[in-house]
Amino acid sequence: MKKLRKILTNTKLRNKLLASYLLACLIPLLLTTMIIYHFSVKNLEEESMELAVLYSSQIVTNIDRFAEEYDRITKSILVDNDTLADISAADSPSVSEKINSQLLVRKLLMRIAVLRPNVDNIMLLTTGGGFYQYSNSGASVSRQLLEEQEWMKSLLDSRQVLTVTGAHLKTYYDSQQDGIAVTIGRRLYNTAGIETGILLIDISPFELVEMNDNFKLTRSNYNIRIHVSSDGETLYDSDVIDGKATWRQVMEAEADVQISEKENIIIRDTAHRGTLQVEAVIPRKQLMGKADSITLVSAVAIGCSILLIIGLSFILSGTITRPITQLQQKLVALGEGSYTRLEGFQSSDEIGTLIENYNRMVEKIKSLINDVYLAQIKQKDAKLMALRTQINPHMLYNTLESIRMNALMKGDTEVADMIKILAKMFRASLGMEDGGHTIRAELEYVENYILLQNIRFQGQFDFQYEVEEGLLDAGIVPLVFQPIVENCIEHGNRGNYRKLHIFLRCSRASNSSVCVTFRDDGQGMTAERMEQINRQLRSVGTDTIETEGDGGSIGLRNIAERIYLRYGSEYYLRIVESGDEGTVIEMKIHCNAPEGSAKGRQEEVCLQYV
Repeated sequence: MKKLRKILTNTKLRNKLLASYLLACLIPLLLTTMIIYHFSVKNLEEESMELAVLYSSQIVTNIDRFAEEYDRITKSILVDNDTLADISAADSPSVSEKINSQLLVRKLLMRIAVLRPNVDNIMLLTTGGGFYQYSNSGASVSRQLLEEQEWMKSLLDSRQVLTVTGAHLKTYYDSQQDGIAVTIGRRLYNTAGIETGILLIDISPFELVEMNDNFKLTRSNYNIRIHVSSDGETLYDSDVIDGKATWRQVMEAEADVQISEKENIIIRDTAHRGTLQVEAVIPRKQLMGKADSITLVSAVAIGCSILLIIGLSFILSGTITRPITQLQQKLVALGEGSYTRLEGFQSSDEIGTLIENYNRMVEKIKSLINDVYLAQIKQKDAKLMALRTQINPHMLYNTLESIRMNALMKGDTEVADMIKILAKMFRASLGMEDGGHTIRAELEYVENYILLQNIRFQGQFDFQYEVEEGLLDAGIVPLVFQPIVENCIEHGNRGNYRKLHIFLRCSRASNSSVCVTFRDDGQGMTAERMEQINRQLRSVGTDTIETEGDGGSIGLRNIAERIYLRYGSEYYLRIVESGDEGTVIEMKIHCNAPEGSAKGRQEEVCLQYV
């Protein structure tokens, strides 16, 4: 559940709207289509079952009618019951009696043949051992072979008055032995109820079920198979009529073939007073062909509906997400400093109101930039100028005092040299600008300052530097080296004519940063004093400013404030270490690298005074 919620949270609004439209439209559509399809198929199946039952019942009716007709026809022979009694009672008939019997029986059998012209053969077996037959085709039957037939033995053993046998081969004929026949047997009784014989009528199995053209068409359309059997023996099979199988194949396979009720609709019924089993088999695939048509139509309708819904969803979601997307792009550009209005949307809905408020915000931001931000820049520039004026008078007073004292004590030409150096420093100080000032110019200014101080203190200070190639012409904020050197001389000088060594090393720490290290061997400060100055430097740019009674740290605080005002809180100045072996000051500032040395990119400088 959490994973699904996370996916939904990270999904774009357009995709959410599109999915919502699709679900809101497709779910009712699919449910409705499935319900309609279910009831349609169910009704179709019920109608198909009704058709199958009706068809099966009609077959049963036809078979019952067939049995009743042959029952009526065979009863006609009982009209001459006396003749049949005389034939069956004769023990040793004479030649004339045999001839008369043959003529009488022939008349009886011809009467049946006239009533049913489709009869293949009519046979009469009497209890007295007589055997008579009549055939329209002239075929003769062997009584011996007839009595050897299994179906004949079953018929003789049966006590039913009217019996219909299964289909069998005509192997007892002298011709047409490959033919198939169904035999109808009727037991004959005299007036005393004594059996006098049995009448056998061979007919074609095709005559068992009579169907009109409409029933034949229905059977063909639905591929209906009609199977009639008696005690497991086939009497009739529609596959033989349609030429799909032979009688031999049907009879050989009837015990092995199992009809699948899953793939077929099977209607079973009985005919001829329950002695015949009627089975109508209808393939479900054939019967449910209309259901497949419904499925195809439903699938096409759903597919077209899905395409239409997807198209409408894209259009509707686009009308909502397009202005939101453009507004998002404008807000991203706004964060990067591009203050442009979003035009082209005139709407009174929630999105239109949102865009209108955005445009108002852009106009207000522009106004604030012009009225407030530019004013703050001017205020910062004024403060920078004021800070710079604090440094120059401070240094000027000390220098003038040195010149005065030297002139009073010696009165030699060194005064002229000091004034010359001082003039160069004034000239360099007045020409310093943030945009074009470099590390080279800063170092020259420091060298002049050291030279001036060495005149004053008889060469007591030694200054050396090492700068990595390409960094001398890097841009830097003015007057950041000299105040540190001045602090070195003011607070690090041990006196007693001990020489103070100052070493500067400038190197690039990475592609975007440069470190400058000042190293001296002057006296340091206590840990408490170092922490006081660091707190003061860290408070630059905050609401609470740490102040010191001692003005000795004015140069460092001035540099820290200028760095903060120019570059922000990311850059700093701090004392790293101080003790008997010297003091470490670390300064990180932003500088402009010149073309050709640093490919015109912005670089950082880390300055350390030790």
